[in-house]
Amino acid sequence: WGDDVLPSLICPFMRFQREWNTGARVDSIEPCMCSQHHHILKIVCVHMEYLEDIDLVVCSCHPAAIQLVSQGLFPCSPLAPTLAVSMDMLEFVSDLFVNMAPNERAWAATLMKYLKAHGHEFATGDSLRQRFANTLAHYQVLVRLVKAEMTK
Repeated sequence: WGDDVLPSLICPFMRFQREWNTGARVDSIEPCMCSQHHHILKIVCVHMEYLEDIDLVVCSCHPAAIQLVSQGLFPCSPLAPTLAVSMDMLEFVSDLFVNMAPNERAWAATLMKYLKAHGHEFATGDSLRQRFANTLAHYQVLVRLVKAEMTK
C-alpha cells in the first residue's frame, strides 16, 4: 500500500470528492484499450444500504484501486481486492469511531445483520470483519495523505 498505491490514489480521491461535493455525476470508467493483458476481478461492493457484485477489468495501466476510488469505493487490498467499501460508509465509521471505542468486529456483525435483513447476504465464511478493518485503516491513511497534500 505505502509507497506506491496510496500516493497514486490521492488525485483520483480528490477528483471524486470534488465531483461528489459539487453534485456532478461521477462518470463510469472508460474501458482500457491498451495491448497489455487484462483480467477480470469479481468484487463485492458494500454500500450503505446494499451489496453489489461487480466485475472489474484491470491491467497495469488501469489498476483496480484507482478504478474503485474513482467510483467512490475503497478496496480491501491494493492489487486484487475481493471487497470494496463505499467511501460514504468509511467516512461514517471513521466519524463514529472518533466518538466511541473502535470495534470493527461489532460493526461488521451489525452491518451483516442489517444487510441480510434487507435481502443482501455475504457468502458463507466470508471474512467481512478482517477485510473491512483493512479497508478502513488504509482509507484513513489516504485521507491523512490528502489532507497533507492540501496543506502544501
